[in-house]
Amino acid sequence: MIRDPFAPIVRRQRQQARLLQIQRALLRPLRRSRPGPRREGPPNLVLVGVDTLRRDHVSADLTPNLHALAAGGLDFTDVTAPAPWTLPSFASALTGLTPSMHGALLAGDIRNMDRQPPRRLRPGTVTLARHLAGRGYATCAIYANQFFAFGLAESFAEHRYLNLACDDLLDEAVEWIRRHADRPFCCFVLLNDPHEPTTPPDDLLGPELSALDLAEPGAEELRNLAAWGDLAHDEAHLGLCGWPLPETARRTRALKRAVYRATVRQIDRALGRFHERLDRLGLGQNTLTSVFSDHGEEFCEHGAEAHAWDHDPRRVRGIGHGHTQFQELLHVPWLSWGTGVPARGEITDPVSLLDLAPTLAGWLGLGPFHLPAGDMPGLVGRPAAADQPDGDRVLLAEALAYGPDVVAVRQGPWKLIAQRSGLPLGLYHLTRDPVERDDQQHAEPERLRVLQDLLARWRIAVAADRGDEPASGGGWADEDDEVRRRLKDLGYGE
Repeated sequence: MIRDPFAPIVRRQRQQARLLQIQRALLRPLRRSRPGPRREGPPNLVLVGVDTLRRDHVSADLTPNLHALAAGGLDFTDVTAPAPWTLPSFASALTGLTPSMHGALLAGDIRNMDRQPPRRLRPGTVTLARHLAGRGYATCAIYANQFFAFGLAESFAEHRYLNLACDDLLDEAVEWIRRHADRPFCCFVLLNDPHEPTTPPDDLLGPELSALDLAEPGAEELRNLAAWGDLAHDEAHLGLCGWPLPETARRTRALKRAVYRATVRQIDRALGRFHERLDRLGLGQNTLTSVFSDHGEEFCEHGAEAHAWDHDPRRVRGIGHGHTQFQELLHVPWLSWGTGVPARGEITDPVSLLDLAPTLAGWLGLGPFHLPAGDMPGLVGRPAAADQPDGDRVLLAEALAYGPDVVAVRQGPWKLIAQRSGLPLGLYHLTRDPVERDDQQHAEPERLRVLQDLLARWRIAVAADRGDEPASGGGWADEDDEVRRRLKDLGYGE
């Protein structure tokens, strides 16, 4: 394999990491370390969000560190994200509210985030960080995706955007923890490595590529795979090629999956090292750690539907996230261990990412995370009880970034993908058909009606919260130049 093929892409990122490393070394003698392993009071919270991590890539093979750590705690294996892209999903996880209620989303009949910025989190919305700060916690967010700064980062007492690889970002988190561990703290870290551009290290990418029965890729081909292929040749770009995939695109998909898998291994290794450092600081016995993702990633699993629906205004098909409500985007991991976490291992009962904030508040022993009363099931989260299964719970997802107002409603094993008006796009039985290939809307008219009725109730319940504004105010030209540059670095924009 070509050595360090992504070097031109990550050069600035690496330079920043080296400068920060030097800065930490120079300032450490001047910054008092305040480890508090024997501190009395409520436990600390380390919350790690991993952008774009699919649930089916969390396993003993790909993520052995996460697998081992969660074995002593809790691993919810059937978690539904409330939206298929970063801002509304993270906002829901940290507020317990569906996107229409917290407001951090795109609006309009046809959404296109390349041209239209999203709304920010509604002022005054209670986040987990604000809840903990009111109970004496020091709070900090260190994040590598600028969309976290659309109202979420600002709810932490300290927050920093750093476009760094996971190891370097976690180094910054350790430095902050070292200086704040004399009181209860909440440190949120948003790792972005599985998100485009995907640029894993050689030692993890090499084995993934070697496992493929393909001719070895060159440096330029690998650099193109930091995104989705060669923009100059449609047949070699996964989002621009036709369907069925031509042979060149099938090669591109196999290589892109290998690059993605390597970034997942990169995240797992970094989290293992991070956990060891917390233990060396003496914080392992009084810290609750929770790791989750906001959404997954599509590698043309539903390319046929993408070409048939043809609703993405970018004219790309079947890749990435933000454009559909299939399980490759909505099925996300959520693993927790440490103080207060029930040692129950894997929990297969369906839960929502809306449950994260109220569940963590309960495990920390801080009293309830107050949420408004929902007019119907699925609008707000609730503490996820490992010993009280609810197989018929209603789970909702909305807030596309690209395309029309397509939503999903699930009850038990049944899931309906539809336009918000109720027009069905697909009905699936996830137990029998986890990859959503067998549309049952004509074979199961009664089940379709039940889910459409739930969708109608949902539409009425959130109408006042949404306001039905035609679009967000203004365009990207109204945003700060630095914000636009940071988002362009992540592949957003034209």
